[in-house]
Amino acid sequence: MRNANPKPGEDNSLKTRRENSLNAQLISQKSRTLKWEIQQHKAVQVWDWLFKACEVNGRILLRDGLINIQEIEECLVKANCKKLSIKLPTWSVLHCLLVSAKSDSSGLVISDDVELARNNGPREKVFEWLIEPLLIMKEQIKNLKVEENEETCLKRLVIECENKRPEEWDGTGFPSNDNVRRAQLQAIIRRLQGIVASMSRFPTFPRRFRNMMKVLYAEAIQAGASASHIGVALKSKYTSKSLIGSGSREGRNETDEVINEAYDSGDVV
Repeated sequence: MRNANPKPGEDNSLKTRRENSLNAQLISQKSRTLKWEIQQHKAVQVWDWLFKACEVNGRILLRDGLINIQEIEECLVKANCKKLSIKLPTWSVLHCLLVSAKSDSSGLVISDDVELARNNGPREKVFEWLIEPLLIMKEQIKNLKVEENEETCLKRLVIECENKRPEEWDGTGFPSNDNVRRAQLQAIIRRLQGIVASMSRFPTFPRRFRNMMKVLYAEAIQAGASASHIGVALKSKYTSKSLIGSGSREGRNETDEVINEAYDSGDVV
């Protein structure tokens, strides 16, 4: 028979056990709530990463003369964004796949502290449809063992080529003459372009891409980027005034500093 009058020590022990049990339940509930909140924000996190990566890579492509301010103007003024809205995100995602393949990550490394994998991605069907092929392509790239000098060329080839035939890369400086290897890389690029084309039809995409283009356009002007710096004409097609001032070392250094800051902060890989 249970003692109806427990000793003071026993009473305290029972009270402690009850408090611990209650605390454990509260912690469990908070953990479930926190996981749910994180899960709810992951779709937004993926979009944020994509457009941040496009912004950073857009600066690099401008600096290297692979895109120009006239193309950005046409995107903003005439909504003629076919090249930029497909090829810029394609290169940004491909760069992520290259980095992820080198890192031995089981998922996609989208920033220094965020890895996107099958078991932690957004549960929306559209993101499940997106992530799975990207993970497969990452493994294909890993098996190809893409060299650094090849990666450097790929940036230009994604932007400038149709990537339909291995012979397109003749005379481009791509290190490998192996047509099978070229065809495999081109197949990955084409598949990425198809995925990006589908993504560009999402309601959020056009608005966010346009806003990102405005940022790049304003920064190019502010940096005083010249034709020699980003490979463009000084006059705009849409105004009689010069859009870009004469280039300067300070302007180029400012662009480089912005790019380096984004990478150093771990916002993008």
